[in-house]
Amino acid sequence: CVQGAFGAWTVTLKLQPSIVVTHLLLGMSLLAALIWLGCKNDTPRFVDGRGASLRVPAAIGLALLVVQIALGGWVSTNYAVLACTDFPLCNGQLVPEMDFRHGFTLWRQLGMTADGDYIPHAALVAIHWVHRGFAFVVLGYLLWFGLRARKLEGLARHGKWLLAVLALQLATGMSNIVFDWPLVAAVAHNG
Repeated sequence: CVQGAFGAWTVTLKLQPSIVVTHLLLGMSLLAALIWLGCKNDTPRFVDGRGASLRVPAAIGLALLVVQIALGGWVSTNYAVLACTDFPLCNGQLVPEMDFRHGFTLWRQLGMTADGDYIPHAALVAIHWVHRGFAFVVLGYLLWFGLRARKLEGLARHGKWLLAVLALQLATGMSNIVFDWPLVAAVAHNG
């Protein structure tokens, strides 16, 4: 019901970015809960004692991933995808001109600042650049986590899958920039 309400508000509040991102996060939470319930009987039965040591690192990885998904939703809902058109630089600069104040004002109309002016390009660059930069934090952490899980009996297969998904996510994210945002890569990256 909450997800349905945010879906309705997404339309009635004319794609207000904070509502759209909340709707996305609720949808991802619902998907995660359904996957968890579906896999509940498929948990590894032969995890040695070291497997329990991954509970806290897994929770940290999940928290990082939720922040990254929220940042990706913020990029998408603010149409900041094309704010940086090259890689590894952003518009030819390592640290481009950015406007964090307008880019990360949470309660505002789509394409507008909180004052009602059009959102400046530097704000869109800030949104895109933060998502891109934080991706490396998440990628590094989950790469470490996947390699560690791969060494544990009962979790090796899950670790390999995590590493494969990370490689796919990196490839689709970078190909969006390098190949000028093809629709297939963009949809795969979002998925």
